[in-house]
Amino acid sequence: MPPGQRLSRLTRPSPIGWTALLAALMLHPYAVLLMQSPALDPMAAAGEVCMVLANLVLLGSAQVLAFDTRVEPNLMRSRLAAAAAVVAVQDLPLIVWALADPTQTGHTYLLSVGQLVTLVAVLGLVAHGARGTRLPRMNPMATGLLLGLLVLCVRLALIATGLSPYLDLHRPVDVVMIAATGGLIVLMCVQLVRSPLPHWAALRVGTGVVLLFVARLWASIEHASSPPPIAVVAVVVCNALILTTVISLLLATLTSTRDRESALAHRAAVAEATVQHDREVVHEVRAATAGIVAGVHLLAGDQVPPGPRREALQRMVDVEAERLRRRVADEPEEKVADLSVDDLVEPLVIAQEALGHRVTWQPTGLHVVGRHDGITEVLNVLLTNAHRHAHGTATAVYSRVVGREVEIRVSDHGPGVDPALRYHLFQWGARGTFSTGQGIGLQRAHRLMLELGGSLRLDSGRPERGATFVVTLPHADAAAPARPLRLSSSGERTTGMAG
Repeated sequence: MPPGQRLSRLTRPSPIGWTALLAALMLHPYAVLLMQSPALDPMAAAGEVCMVLANLVLLGSAQVLAFDTRVEPNLMRSRLAAAAAVVAVQDLPLIVWALADPTQTGHTYLLSVGQLVTLVAVLGLVAHGARGTRLPRMNPMATGLLLGLLVLCVRLALIATGLSPYLDLHRPVDVVMIAATGGLIVLMCVQLVRSPLPHWAALRVGTGVVLLFVARLWASIEHASSPPPIAVVAVVVCNALILTTVISLLLATLTSTRDRESALAHRAAVAEATVQHDREVVHEVRAATAGIVAGVHLLAGDQVPPGPRREALQRMVDVEAERLRRRVADEPEEKVADLSVDDLVEPLVIAQEALGHRVTWQPTGLHVVGRHDGITEVLNVLLTNAHRHAHGTATAVYSRVVGREVEIRVSDHGPGVDPALRYHLFQWGARGTFSTGQGIGLQRAHRLMLELGGSLRLDSGRPERGATFVVTLPHADAAAPARPLRLSSSGERTTGMAG
């Protein structure tokens, strides 16, 4: 199962098994204390201990929600964290008091005026979280702690003055207060459903709150003198529901954050690839333009008399200008075709000679399978690099058949490639210490050859004699007659430019 699917299973809105397990763990004091002496009233003691554990779980839920809001700021979850902390902080001291003084045990499980005060504070936090837009600066745990202590002080003051009696259904005023409590519970559930919380999370928290109110109402109706098991179970189940809910919310937040980070990383990668592509286009345009401009200057200045040399120069300018137009226009990728190596190499050699770079080349009549512009760009990169790094020495282009492939070797007699650079020569930005290049051309040339089903490598033999790059392409198994060769003034075999 994929990791994302496994994580989605953990964040499903109904982990009943986890809720039951947490409830069982918080109810285990019943099993322990029931084995003790009956004089200890084990049922009452076990109920109080279970509620202590339940409130500690609620405090842990508040901490999980607080962490959730730090990962992804969310006002509603921040206020829920504060509300959970309020309930736990004001309830725990009363439970401990009931353990020490059994006569005060009713404040933890019976409906009272003090619990109405707690409910009003919690409802205020939930309402602000559902409707507010500005995230508070104070940590939600600190807010819950301070507000919980304030509510506790109010409740203790009411108990000390005798103004916090337990609500009794036989007194009309108490019936009104119980009805008001129920109305506040309903209002809180409505606020939860309308809040930005996921619908399943709002339903689960609302269910826990309603269950808690019903259990305490039942205890008040029965006038229970000790925590009835039904009230204890309600507290435990409610807090277990809240904990499993906030954990699911946190997992969903972490998943969402991971997805956003992945999307941002993808966008950054796309942006980087776009920038690299644009820089590659600029790099190739510069290299091609240099040869075109040099050829145009020679033609415009009448430095080349009419004849084969001028015709070859004019043909080079036309071919390179058309290739440059296609490159800049970003036209659809051309189809793979049977190409003449001589037709690919000749315009580039003429362009290099127009720039003052002497290139020796012998037509062979070999044919390869590939894309015209891609192969031309690769060879242009190699010839331009040779001109830049070989310090004016001549460059040789040689083609031969090796098995079912054709090798086009571009060799210079410069200082060669720095040994430390050989292992990452075709990576983006790779360049020698004293290089004036940008580390773009070879990387793009290598990638283009891979896309064409060929290869580009640096020949490792005799590096002290310069650098030799080998372009390998599929042989088309068709040869054209070699063109007549002309001799340059120096007696070397070269193109029609030297005629």
